[in-house]
Formats: sequence, structure tokens, C-alpha cells
Amino acid sequence: MADLAGEVERAGFESVWVAETARSAFVQAAVACSATSRITVGTDIALAFPRSPALTAMAARDLAELSDGRFVLGLGTQVKRVNEERFSVAFEHPAPKIGEAVEAIRGVLAAFEGRPIDHRGRFYTLTMPPFPGAGPAPGRVPIYLAAVNPLMCQTAGRVADGVLGHPMTSPRYLAEVVRPAVERGARDAGRDPSEVSITTGVIMAISEDREEARREAAMQIAFYATTRTYRPVLALHGFDDRLDPLRRAFVQRDYPAMVELAVPMVDSLAMAGTAEECRDRLSAFEAVADRVILGGAWIGPSQERAAQNHRAILETFGRATGAP
Repeated sequence: MADLAGEVERAGFESVWVAETARSAFVQAAVACSATSRITVGTDIALAFPRSPALTAMAARDLAELSDGRFVLGLGTQVKRVNEERFSVAFEHPAPKIGEAVEAIRGVLAAFEGRPIDHRGRFYTLTMPPFPGAGPAPGRVPIYLAAVNPLMCQTAGRVADGVLGHPMTSPRYLAEVVRPAVERGARDAGRDPSEVSITTGVIMAISEDREEARREAAMQIAFYATTRTYRPVLALHGFDDRLDPLRRAFVQRDYPAMVELAVPMVDSLAMAGTAEECRDRLSAFEAVADRVILGGAWIGPSQERAAQNHRAILETFGRATGAP
């Protein structure tokens, strides 16, 4: 992780982001902060509900200090089954609950500055300040929320500094669904929508073997598409009829069938092919996103192939190529 983060910084990228899948987002972020000196480090995402807002705020404060103010706290709800069966926490009213979590986290961060805390909400009650001794974070800690569907996008627009769009996405989905909902939420809260960063991930597979890249991207799309939460993304592009067959193939562990079902979705919901093809495809996001997080498929490829794709992304979009 330290080596990878250092490579990203040396290649001239603006930020590096870590996910919470097999490993803790905050531990990974600490390693990335320690291994870099200039670029932003963010969590995309850290799980909100298995942690209390106070513990999340404590970790964010520490990471802000460790990075000298370069840390972005990206939070997400995850889906019902993951919360209940992997983390043994209730999954209730996710949009209002995570919106309140953001407010409570900000209250704890303010308490580190010496301000009183008295948060009594629908989901959380915090009336005791943190232990003394840590002090305030070095400046405001930006908080971003992961969002796919309109209600969560509106919540991000209402309370967050940014939205983290899902990697299985498209410029069209951002333009027609995400950005309008974020703007509605911001205006409802009396905020200027331009204050909310539109950040999104993408699925990117780069290879001189176009078919290899497309099939890698297809497997990642297929994995994401088995989750009903993402059905609106498929529906917008005319692929919602594939969700149920994908779920059946996943239950049967028929991974080749999943790939075949998802290959037609690659051109709409991923960037896969040669370096030049991916560079051309990425330009379509310029009008609809403030930041694009480039990441490869993490379901399917070998570690060696994942490393190859990572280096291809650095070579294609790093400063040496003349890219901004």
C-alpha cells in the first residue's frame, strides 16, 4: 500500500483513495498518508453504520493530523445484507441516518476544537466531549458521501462536501441522475450546489489485448449488478433485464455466464481497451464530474494482472503523458 500510494504521488495525480473491502479503510489511509507528502488521501469508502460517529470522527481527526490536512473522509452505507450479516448492525432508513451521522461527526470534530457538543437526533445522541489531549484537526475535514440513487444523492447535496459516485456508472448517469439530485439537495438546504464536489469512480481496464480488458471489466460490472440497489443504473442504459439472470448465475457460481451477460454493458458502464481508447473515453466525464477516481477491476483478475493494470493507468494518465 505504501509503495502504491508513493507511485501515485510521483506520477502527479491529485489524490489517492482506499476502499473498505478486505482491509480497514482507516488503516490503509494511515499507510497512504505516511507514504505521501502532497496529494489528497481519501476513503472511498469507509463504512458509516458499523462505527459510531464519535469513533469515525476520532479516526478522521487523527488522519487529518497525520496527513497535515490532506485527508478526505468518504463514508458510505453499504447494502442491507452486508450491514446485517457481516457487521451485525441494523440497516434502517439509510439516507436520513447517514445524513445525521455526518452532522454528528462534525459535532465531534468541533468538540476537539473546544466547542460544546449536544447532539440529540433521531439515530444518535452525543453529549460528552472527547477525552482531552488530541486537539483540533488542522483545518476542516471534508466529508463525502457515497451515493447512487437520487435520495442518497440529495442527502449528499444537503449535508456533505462531496458525493462519491459508484464505479459502475457513466457520464449519462451522472448528468441525468446524480448531479440534478445533488443540486436539489443543496438548494433545499440553502447551499450553493457548486460547494458540493461531484467525484466518481470508474471501472478501468487497460490492456493491448482489448478482449482481455473488456472481459475483466465485464466481470466487475457483473459482480456489482447482482445488487438490486444498482438496478436504476442498469435501467437507465436498458440493461435492467439482466439483473435477475446475473443473480442466478452468481448463486450458481457460473462466472463465465456472468461475464457473457455483462460484456454488452462494458461500453456503457466501464472504460476498457487500449490506453488510447481509455483516454478518449475518460474525456466524456469532464463536463459532469469534478474528480474521477481511476480504479481497476478487483473481482477476477490475478494480483499480477491487477498490478499491470495499475501501472498502465499511471503511465496513461500520469504527469509524464502530459495529462493535467
